[in-house]
Amino acid sequence: MRIMLFDATRQWTGGAYRVLLFSRELKARGHEVTVCCLPGSEIAKRLGQEGIPFFTLDPRSDVNLLVVPEIVRMMRQKAVEIIDVHSPKFYWLALIAARIAGRPVIITRNVPFRKTGIKKKINSLLYGHLVDRVVSVSEKVKRELMEDYRIGDGRIEVIHDGLDMSKFEGKDHGKLESTGSVQVGVISRLDHGKGLECFIDAIPQIIRTFPDIRFLVAGSGAIEESLRLRAHELGIDDNITFAGFRHDIPELLKDIDITLLPSPDEAMSMIALESMASGVPVVATSGTGLVDIISNMENGVIVIPNDPKALADGAISLLKSDYRAFGQKAREVVREKFATDRVIDQYESLLRSLVRKKREP
Repeated sequence: MRIMLFDATRQWTGGAYRVLLFSRELKARGHEVTVCCLPGSEIAKRLGQEGIPFFTLDPRSDVNLLVVPEIVRMMRQKAVEIIDVHSPKFYWLALIAARIAGRPVIITRNVPFRKTGIKKKINSLLYGHLVDRVVSVSEKVKRELMEDYRIGDGRIEVIHDGLDMSKFEGKDHGKLESTGSVQVGVISRLDHGKGLECFIDAIPQIIRTFPDIRFLVAGSGAIEESLRLRAHELGIDDNITFAGFRHDIPELLKDIDITLLPSPDEAMSMIALESMASGVPVVATSGTGLVDIISNMENGVIVIPNDPKALADGAISLLKSDYRAFGQKAREVVREKFATDRVIDQYESLLRSLVRKKREP
C-alpha cells in the first residue's frame, strides 16, 4: 500500500512519536509511506535521519485552501491510496485534497480535546459523515467521541500507540535495597495543563513520610522557571532535580522507582507506557486514558486530578506497597496491549480494508 500521514506538531510529542513509529514499521513491512509535516519540526528531522520520505508544508491556518493543490499534487505524485490525518491543522485541508484525489481518509485522535458550540457541530459532520474511519488512541477518547458526536461504534476504532518492548528492560530494584533511597520520576513537557503545579505542591506531603526521597523532573518548557520558583518557596530544592529535556528515556527509567503522571486530561501517555514497560509503576489521574489499563493498587494507582493531597496520598500508598510486584504486572499489561507488532497488525488490517473497499465497484 501507499500511505500518507499528516502531523502538525513542532515539538516532539506522543503524536509525533506515533507517526514516526507507524511510518517506520509500515515501511519495514514493504509499504510506501510519505509524511506531511511542518518545516523545521522535530519529526521532520527524525524522519530524515531514518530515511522515511516526507515533505513539509505549513498551512498556517486550518482553513487555508491555497495549500490544497500542493497536497493533491503530492498525493498523485506518490500514487497515495489512503491518508491518515493526525493533527487538526490538516483535518479539513487533507480531507478536501483526498476527496479531490478520490482517496479514503482516516482521522486519528491523539488527544481528548472536546469542542462546544458551532465547532462541535462542525466536527460532528467531519467525524460522523465525511471521513471513512476515526481512529482513537484510547478507550477514553473513543467514549468521548461517541458521547460528543454520536459516532456509530462501527465508524471508530481503538488502535493504541505501539511500544518497542526490546528497548525497555524489566526493573531491577537492587539500588533501593542497597542504598535505601527512593527516586520518583516526572517526565513531561513543562507546560500548563500538565498538572505540574499540582505535582510540586504534593511534594512536601510525600517528604514528610519519606524524608530522603528524590524527585527527578525530566523535560523542558514554558513554566520551568515558575516550577523552580515554587519548589524554592516550598523549601524542597534539595529533594528535586530538574534534568532538562532527555533523549535517553529507557536509561533514565532504570534509576526511577515510580513515575507520576499528574496530567488532568490526557488520551494516553507514552511516558507512562514506557515506565510500565520498564517495570516502573505509575500514579496517574482519572482524567487520563490510563484508567483503562491501570487497576488501582494492582499494577499502579489512579487518583483524582488537580488535587495535590490525592496525588501525594497515591504516591505514598504505592511506595508503601510492594511496588516492585506492581511494576512487573504493569510490564505484562503493556506487553499484551501495546507491543508494536500487535498494534501495527491492527492498523495494517484497517488500512487494507478501507483501500479494498474503495477499489470495489
